[in-house]
Amino acid sequence: MPENTRRRAEILSAVPTFFDEAGELDHATTKAHFTDLANRVDGVFVCGTTGEFPALERAERRAVTEAALAAFGPDRVVVHVGAAATREAVALTRDAVAMGARRLATLTPYYLPADNGAVLRHFAAVTRAAGPAAVYGYLFSERSGVAVEPADFAAMAAETGLAGAKLSGLAADRFAEYRTALPASAGLWSGSDTRLAEVVRGGGNGVVSGLSSAFPDPFARLADAVAAGDAGAERSSQAQVDEVLAALGGTVEGIKLALRLLGRGTGALRMPAPEIGQEQRQRIARLAETVRAR
Repeated sequence: MPENTRRRAEILSAVPTFFDEAGELDHATTKAHFTDLANRVDGVFVCGTTGEFPALERAERRAVTEAALAAFGPDRVVVHVGAAATREAVALTRDAVAMGARRLATLTPYYLPADNGAVLRHFAAVTRAAGPAAVYGYLFSERSGVAVEPADFAAMAAETGLAGAKLSGLAADRFAEYRTALPASAGLWSGSDTRLAEVVRGGGNGVVSGLSSAFPDPFARLADAVAAGDAGAERSSQAQVDEVLAALGGTVEGIKLALRLLGRGTGALRMPAPEIGQEQRQRIARLAETVRAR
């Protein structure tokens, strides 16, 4: 990308959903976390995979969205409205738009097998319900069981009015193919948050980063360094974000443990997850202690 057109990556923190000791939505911690992040990242991606969306009730998704919009404003929040059933995704879309959301994301339908026609109809129903709000497709075949090829997604976007996509897992590995297939005006974000520099240089808009919800500052520094063309600062910041990934493992349970050690929430998940081993716990604790000491 030429020097005079280099963009700064948009860092959207994929935030976890906080639960109290009884397993209920922790409103106070949610609000405190959004307030803290508001001056440290560009925005938030709420009720997504890191947010354990399949385990959230509709009212809880509204509550998290409301808190995010209050802290960040409508232009800095992407509300995930994905659901297995189109009817539910449409209802969630209408909820988010009614609260003032302007940016939405929707996972492909999941669990039952879905061909391209089914995915297109699902996306079309969500974009119709969204009205003028921008809707991004969310491709994560390892979790949804539904893979959409770059050319097919581009055709779906053209027909339904999707504004772009968030690419995770195998789709993120094929970022360049999706970028080539889609028009330049389509927004693209990667869920591979440590590959921020690659995304920006490949014509992407930024990253949806679960890791940055616990450790936002290294990601902000990396985005600044890449935008400034500062190779030395980029190397230093890249090493720091790689360290965060190595410690947390890129998992919801790792992110929540880090946040608990930083004094944010109980670390509780609603969805079953593997136990974190002692060695990883110690590594996360050392990283959290380093951050607290700064």
